[in-house]
Amino acid sequence: MKQNSKIAWLTVTLLFVLIIGACTPTTPTSPVPTTAPPQATQPGAAKPPAPTTQDGALTQLIEAGRKEGRVTVYAFALTGDLGIALAKGFENRYNVKVDVVTGRGAEFVERVKTERRVGNITADLTEFSLVHSTNLKLAGATVSSIDIPVLQEKDVWLINPLNGDPEGHLLAYRTQIIGPYMNTNLVKPGEEPKSFKDFLNPKWEGKIIGPDPNFSGGSYQLLIPLLDDKKIDVDTIKALGQKAKFTTGTKQVAEALARGEYSLGLMTTDLDAGSYLAEGAPIKAIAVQEGIAALISTMSRINGGPHPNAAKLFMNWMLSPEGQTIYGSGAKVASVRKDVKDFRHPNSIVDVPLYGEDYKMAEKTGKLFADKYFVGLWKK
Repeated sequence: MKQNSKIAWLTVTLLFVLIIGACTPTTPTSPVPTTAPPQATQPGAAKPPAPTTQDGALTQLIEAGRKEGRVTVYAFALTGDLGIALAKGFENRYNVKVDVVTGRGAEFVERVKTERRVGNITADLTEFSLVHSTNLKLAGATVSSIDIPVLQEKDVWLINPLNGDPEGHLLAYRTQIIGPYMNTNLVKPGEEPKSFKDFLNPKWEGKIIGPDPNFSGGSYQLLIPLLDDKKIDVDTIKALGQKAKFTTGTKQVAEALARGEYSLGLMTTDLDAGSYLAEGAPIKAIAVQEGIAALISTMSRINGGPHPNAAKLFMNWMLSPEGQTIYGSGAKVASVRKDVKDFRHPNSIVDVPLYGEDYKMAEKTGKLFADKYFVGLWKK
């Protein structure tokens, strides 16, 4: 009887030890790291910071931006599905509302000036060409954002955001490659112009379309750097203006070529051509010997805007890998970053000299060359 009680007592004790051991967590000797992306959060919930510059400055900026809760952007290019995707991406990341107001850059320049004059500033941030952004800076309507955390990253830039303006008022967040294009169904292989002077060949009479300088900077934003570098002369520019049919902008040039209405386009961009190429349009960039240009589109924070920290946070995100990927994949363009894929179509890529754009050239373009060499010379 005593032996059975002893066995029963030992059995209960052993079971108790096993149960305690099973419930005690063990620490593996070689923990396995995980690299899984952060899980999606529901709208309204707190969002983790963007996976770029994880320092105190970014943490403080996130907190300050969230307190303001929204940012208003006057934008030329952040339209349609692309604008929606960017706004949603930023809102999901930081829980800060984005109000995108779209329109033409020249109109927004005057609108911002009017808002400042009457003391009722709505815009926190503008997004358009370097020429129009330069106009705002010269009017004292912008402030520097040179201290945003993403600008501290090293060796990640194909195009440094400060290239357009070292003072940080005008941050380059995207680039467009602008140059001549052709319809490949209407121009036989090898017969495309090799230079801008070849556009003057009588066989192209009535077959050339270009952007009207009265409405679009796309015409002179390529030819002015070439003129400045003596790659083209004023007489050729004047002759091109007399030869071409004009439409309102570079996007309309790409559209007309895609429809087969014209054989040659004086200027359009990889951004404008990208959507048509994605649909299989027979258009292709022309490798002219004079070269083509990289146009910078910039973000500028408005002096006196109601949500300055949210504006800086949005700029920081637009220059991050996440913002650049959403923009590049939607617009079919190259990124300003080395660590983000080039989304351009092969037909938009040509191996010719590439001219950049800077603040000095933009100021010259806006204040002098446009009227003197284009609006005047290209009048029919």
